[in-house]
Amino acid sequence: MKFLGRFTKGIGIVLIVAFCAASILLSFVARDVTNYEAQELVSYASSLENKFYDFRMMKIMEMDPDKKNKDIILIRVDDESLQKINSWPIPRENWVKMLNNLQAFGTRVVAFDVFFPEPSRACAEQSPDDMFAQAINDFQSVEGNRVIMPYTTQSHTQTAVFEEVPEDLFSFMLDSQQAGEFGLEQRYVESNTYPIKKLLNTGVDLAYINMLEDSDGVFRHYQMVANIDMLYFPSLGLRAFEVLKDSPVKLEINGQGTGTLNVGDKKIFINNRGESKVRWFGNEYMFEDISLHKVINADPNDEKLKNMFKDKIAFIGSTATGAHDFRNSPIDAKMPGVLAHMNVLHMLMNNHFYAPLDQSIIISFYMLGIGLLLLLVVMYFNNAILDVASLVVISATILFIDYQFYLPEGYELKLFFTLAALTMTYSWITFLNFDAASTEKKQIKGAFSRYVAPAIVNDMLEHPDKLKVGGEKRDITCLFSDVRDFTSISEQLSPADLAYALNLYMGKMTDIVFETNGTLDKYIGDAIVAFWGAPLDIGDHVTQSVDAAVKMLEALPEVNKILSQKGLPEFKIGLGLNSGECSVGNMGSDQIFAYTALGDTMNLGARLESLCKHYGAQILISEFTHDRMEKNRFETRRIDNVRVKGKTEPVGVYEVLYSYHPFMKDQDALAQFKLAYQRFLEKDFDNALALFEMIKESHPEDKSTLRMIDTCKHWIENPPQDGEDHTITTMTTK
Repeated sequence: MKFLGRFTKGIGIVLIVAFCAASILLSFVARDVTNYEAQELVSYASSLENKFYDFRMMKIMEMDPDKKNKDIILIRVDDESLQKINSWPIPRENWVKMLNNLQAFGTRVVAFDVFFPEPSRACAEQSPDDMFAQAINDFQSVEGNRVIMPYTTQSHTQTAVFEEVPEDLFSFMLDSQQAGEFGLEQRYVESNTYPIKKLLNTGVDLAYINMLEDSDGVFRHYQMVANIDMLYFPSLGLRAFEVLKDSPVKLEINGQGTGTLNVGDKKIFINNRGESKVRWFGNEYMFEDISLHKVINADPNDEKLKNMFKDKIAFIGSTATGAHDFRNSPIDAKMPGVLAHMNVLHMLMNNHFYAPLDQSIIISFYMLGIGLLLLLVVMYFNNAILDVASLVVISATILFIDYQFYLPEGYELKLFFTLAALTMTYSWITFLNFDAASTEKKQIKGAFSRYVAPAIVNDMLEHPDKLKVGGEKRDITCLFSDVRDFTSISEQLSPADLAYALNLYMGKMTDIVFETNGTLDKYIGDAIVAFWGAPLDIGDHVTQSVDAAVKMLEALPEVNKILSQKGLPEFKIGLGLNSGECSVGNMGSDQIFAYTALGDTMNLGARLESLCKHYGAQILISEFTHDRMEKNRFETRRIDNVRVKGKTEPVGVYEVLYSYHPFMKDQDALAQFKLAYQRFLEKDFDNALALFEMIKESHPEDKSTLRMIDTCKHWIENPPQDGEDHTITTMTTK
């Protein structure tokens, strides 16, 4: 059996490691899988790893919240600007004012993430399009100044359906070199959107702005290179970098259909779609920004704006609520699309690239192997606390190393399945150890459960140290039940009949205790003592105990029916419940002890049970139980304020009604009783007496009503003196 256990443990660990290692590898290549069915199959790995990487990356960004890029400026087409301009599309005249002011401020590059696909429809002496084109020409007449405008295409990989592209676009082809016969993924243009001809004639730079989301709907990749009919063109972020650096970027395509962009002495890996993964810098709050309307209406000589824009690049993009130009990115679930281009430019300008993919793969597998080896060594000693501690420490160490050394350097380690492998291995070994221990406990549990509540058995098995004399303070609710006139009943029955009747009754009542998560304290002859709230904290033990009492009374007719069929006398019972703090635990000698509860709370519960006969009630609860139970689940009536023998402080006493209680079938009488008792509390004895007398007519056997009639008469004849509490009944016997 031990060999079989070790074999099962080993096979499980091998399968866990194989699955997690394969998932790590798949997460690296999932983006490059072109077959749709295969991509769906492996997307689980990339989705989980990407989300975990996003989370870690955000934590790194949070470590330096004061950083801000002031060289890349966002001009926001925001809700405030749209409200001020009060027109959509924004009239070209406004763009003219903006460009003229940006020129006055010394801006070097203006990059639009706004389309101009159609001529202006405005009627004016001079065409707004001509004015806009002239403003662009004026801006670009300054040496080094450039305007970049976007274009987009709809393309596919199936058949060549060409649409003419403007000749102006060919001026911006990337310098590319292809090592083999395979280029980037071949795509054909089906439709496209370019600026109008008048704007193209100004010689503006053109840049591609399409992006594709990952399988989980998050934008993590950026299309650096657009493949248009097998010609390669730069994206907006890449073109902005080329213009600012005044240096073209070279594209090298290897024989596998992927490639690299040579940026100075750095290389950026791109996949078969021309995409690179973005190392995000931040959302709009991490860049210098200003509303469009403020730029349009600014004074050209504003020194503050000159300092802001001098020799900078300004991106114009929409952040307005209804613009529908938002992307679900790792840094912001509703990130304005223009920020993707700005983040890419920041990445290029600061050489903030990802480390080579093969290095990240190797380090990820090193983390997996070393972490598992350390965990298995520790778990060999079979110490539960040490096992958990080692899992936490190893996992935390891996994350710490990643935070301190690898994340900041652009290594994209796949740690979700590394940590999953550790957790699954720990869980598998722990499960097998637990299963072996459970087998050994079954015999013990089978023996003990015959004598004590299952909850206590489980608690003892989980905490063997509790198998000793001693106790602890716990908040509980206790229940005492007693069969009325049991002495006379026992004298009428033979020993066999007495045992049958008592076992039938005790069995049913005990089942209800256990069903409501109670603990059976003891049997005392015909009496049952139980409590709720120990040894296990079961939540609302007060409500569960009252529920048990009601269920006991409602189960009694069924027990009596069986007794009657056997020719045996029927049982009547009384129950008393109280809530509060008690000492609970195993009480007795070192050799023989029992799990029980002791204290004033138990004593008062026993007194309430004995008062049932006095009040003609079957369930009495103290105010401590009444005030804490779920009142909407039970119907109760207050019947007295009692000072039990040996105590100085009175306790409010309530009767809990059950389904066949006379007052449950006569709600009017119940409401009248509550009103009458309230009048009694207010010392309105005459009205209280009148109401109680009315109740007596329909319920002449109700002992509480009869007692209150006598009490009211007493106080009418003997009005309470100053300081005398008319609500208290003092008991002289137990």
